[in-house]
Amino acid sequence: MTIKIYQRVRLITDRFASTDNVTKQAIGYVIELYTDGNCEVEFSDENGITYAQVVTKPNEIQVAEEDN
Repeated sequence: MTIKIYQRVRLITDRFASTDNVTKQAIGYVIELYTDGNCEVEFSDENGITYAQVVTKPNEIQVAEEDN
């Protein structure tokens, strides 16, 4: 599946755990798509405050279903 801008995604790597405090399974939103295929993803807390913004490779995220 192709990742789209503003799409809700799940992080499937721990690559950012030590540097950006974002762990595997974190939910974020794609805020930028780059021509090399990488995506900028923003992660926010339950109050909507951004706590991390990272550039991921396409194989480091997957589309996350909305919670109901």
